Amino acid sequence: MKTTAKLAAAAALALTFPATSFARDLTIVGFGGGYQDSARETLFKGFSEATGIPVTDDVYNGEMAKVYGMVETGNVTWDIIMVEAPELVRGCEDGIFAPIDYSVIDKAKFITGATTTCGVGGTGWGAAMFYDKARHETGPKTFAEFWDLEKFPGTRSLRSGPKMTLEAALLADGVPMSDVYDVLATDEGVARAFAKLDQIKANVIWWKSGAQPLQFIGSGEADYAFGYTGRIIRAQGEGSDYALNWGTLLYSIDSWAVVSGSPMTAEAMKMIDYITDAGPLRAQAAVWPISPANKEVNADPELQKANPGMVLNHADEGLFINTEFWIEHGDELEAKFTAWAAQ
Repeated sequence: MKTTAKLAAAAALALTFPATSFARDLTIVGFGGGYQDSARETLFKGFSEATGIPVTDDVYNGEMAKVYGMVETGNVTWDIIMVEAPELVRGCEDGIFAPIDYSVIDKAKFITGATTTCGVGGTGWGAAMFYDKARHETGPKTFAEFWDLEKFPGTRSLRSGPKMTLEAALLADGVPMSDVYDVLATDEGVARAFAKLDQIKANVIWWKSGAQPLQFIGSGEADYAFGYTGRIIRAQGEGSDYALNWGTLLYSIDSWAVVSGSPMTAEAMKMIDYITDAGPLRAQAAVWPISPANKEVNADPELQKANPGMVLNHADEGLFINTEFWIEHGDELEAKFTAWAAQ
């Protein structure tokens, strides 16, 4: 019955897009890494096979200047992109992203809060502290211990930027999770976070890409690190004896959006609907520890058991990265962090 249903769904997609020629491939862009590798083999190829629409994927680091430039010049070569929450809100307000066509994309299938004017939830993601148990029998379990150079001597690795790093500093300084953004919204709170970072600055290797903290831990350059949970879990599956501390989780949801002015907007909406459906996501879940915003898949007890690293199922242990805060304060704190790091 499941096979019949899948064939019927594929046939329906094929009828929606009858055989035709396309000026270029439908292009979908993400942050790369294991998530995108798994999405390429399951979600992207699945849609292309079901519809006959050629799909190409590309990778970026979240740099929005390129996307703004495409829209402003009318030369849009990216159709669908995965974006973080603050960039989605800004881009929607600036007309960089097209409104989501909810007559095509089923709004009811998403978890609460995962649908907005210009985007729908793709995957939950998070970052947390980890270390190699092959090198350290024990390690820090809290941010306060991560900062404790006497109890846990050695080199740390943190993200080079204010987002997540300043939250971690305040948590290390004893601020309750529920108060972090209220404190960080004050001048005194910002000064407090940077003063806390001063305590370990000389012992930190800063990372800019998600692969780097794994490399630093793997090579022994860093003893303890803060990195993306999906990559850590994948390393565990490949034999690395890494301890992952969910109590230090910071998390959010990335969304799929369509670039305004895309000549393939209709195809892009249909692709987003397909790649956020339960069937394709279950195929992806078989090869990568995803945490989708599809409520049926995310709540599946069998998938939860098979994939204990589903970030959204650890939400109660962590801190949700406040989108509104980073929209309001992000530019200012980025400048302050850059100036502090250069000292």
